[in-house]
Amino acid sequence: MKVGPLLGFIFVIILPACLTKPPPLAMVAADVETGTAHDVIVATSREPVDEPEQAYGDARSDELSFNLISVWVPDDRQLGAIAYPKGGGDPDRQFGIKKFESISRRNVAPLINERLANLSGVKTIFLFVHGYNVPYSSGVYRTGQILNDFENTSVAVHYSWPSAGKPVGYMYDRDSVQFSRDSFVELLTVLGSSDASSIFIMGHSMGTLLVMEGLRELSLTGKTAVLEKIEPLVLASPDIDMDVFKRQLDSLVVKPDPIVVFVASDDRALRLSERLRGGHPRVGEGGDIAALQDAGVTVIDLSDIELGDGTQHSAFASSPELIKLILQGRTAQDTLGDADASSSVSVLKQLERFTEGLIYLPSSLLEKQ
Repeated sequence: MKVGPLLGFIFVIILPACLTKPPPLAMVAADVETGTAHDVIVATSREPVDEPEQAYGDARSDELSFNLISVWVPDDRQLGAIAYPKGGGDPDRQFGIKKFESISRRNVAPLINERLANLSGVKTIFLFVHGYNVPYSSGVYRTGQILNDFENTSVAVHYSWPSAGKPVGYMYDRDSVQFSRDSFVELLTVLGSSDASSIFIMGHSMGTLLVMEGLRELSLTGKTAVLEKIEPLVLASPDIDMDVFKRQLDSLVVKPDPIVVFVASDDRALRLSERLRGGHPRVGEGGDIAALQDAGVTVIDLSDIELGDGTQHSAFASSPELIKLILQGRTAQDTLGDADASSSVSVLKQLERFTEGLIYLPSSLLEKQ
């Protein structure tokens, strides 16, 4: 490794490690009404810890644990921002937890089906998989923020794999992704056997590698019924080698439709990841958008988008501009009513023109224009 990249790694990755500490799972009183609580079923392959404010640490577990967590999101906040609780917490301005309950493995599927039955319209599960350097509590809060800001009313599930939750834990996290693949496939199998008509999967950063490896495993073991329910698949800032990603896509006998990838050419985290790998580009850097389009992927380029309180690496969830665009696009599609395949393509094309190059559609759709 050259001196320049090494110094960048030290100052950007290692030094901030001294300042990081997982945010607490601060309990919020039941009678507080200055925000909204969002229920999330959290599955994790982390080992539990004795600290109630953390619940789970970075150690790996062979067993999946499940909890039902009600994530508190205050009204007084900027769109896309997460104000982590400090001290005893301030529910008027900070995130928190209104409920934390353990769920036995045998009760997970009945709980999901019960909640699906209460949904009006499409019976969808939303599954979020966090990325590198994310402690248990941070992933829980991020899931609640996404549900709140994107007005997601699906049955929410979060998979928390054993990230070290430290900038210096990059290699540990990479190994944890490989360790967690079987548990993630187990979770997908549970979700696939539910009454859900579709499963919306969103993975972030290194978590996208876990998502793709899990889907590849489902395909290789013939569990195509689960794959057929995945709609859409969204990969935000994927920390995956471009060649590896193409192989993963090719291995899927049933491909999710659509597949959406968020990229940014100025994502510093992915740039460092590329340097650590001897210059091999990451999918999330968006260096070859045309190749992704040819592979049937819709690409959303966040390089020049307003970031809010976040970074390019977290812009998929923290950018007020992106959140508003997605909500506007959803409104436009709802106006058309229940669209068939051809009109869905029309909506995508309209959105592509509206966002002036932010969205790059798959080549197969462009050929239909």
